[in-house]
Amino acid sequence: MSDKNEKLIAIIERQIEVEEETLNELSLAEESVSEPAVRLILMELRLDTWRHKNLLQGMLEIISTTPCDSWSAKVQRYIDRIKLENILKSVLAKEGEMIELLSQALHELEDPLAKAIFQRLKDDEKRHDSGLREVITMIKTAPLQRQKAQRGNDIVC
Repeated sequence: MSDKNEKLIAIIERQIEVEEETLNELSLAEESVSEPAVRLILMELRLDTWRHKNLLQGMLEIISTTPCDSWSAKVQRYIDRIKLENILKSVLAKEGEMIELLSQALHELEDPLAKAIFQRLKDDEKRHDSGLREVITMIKTAPLQRQKAQRGNDIVC
């Protein structure tokens, strides 16, 4: 493993530690409040932190493992990418419906705090939509194996 990769792994491991510390702090804070709006915001922060921690752990796995793929493993990677694309297409359709429902709710709300929370949800859904489309494209075009072999049909271990 290169020095650059080792440094990157150390940085990501520290990020995971910070996310875990933050997650614990937010969990305690969420349990200690009774105001629904405060609890909702703390929950949002906690779930976002949990997601970040898990994404970082996944990135660590991607960076630190170079599997020795057999042909069937490469085929499975291809199949998994098609499955992901199909699942995300379904999710994107539902995200569109959620955006429409949130727009309708925003028109009905008068409470400024509730309106602000619903607007945040709507903004999140819009970001998910564009972000998911970008990720689908990146995953579809990424090579099935990170290291290039000397011949096209070789498997790099």
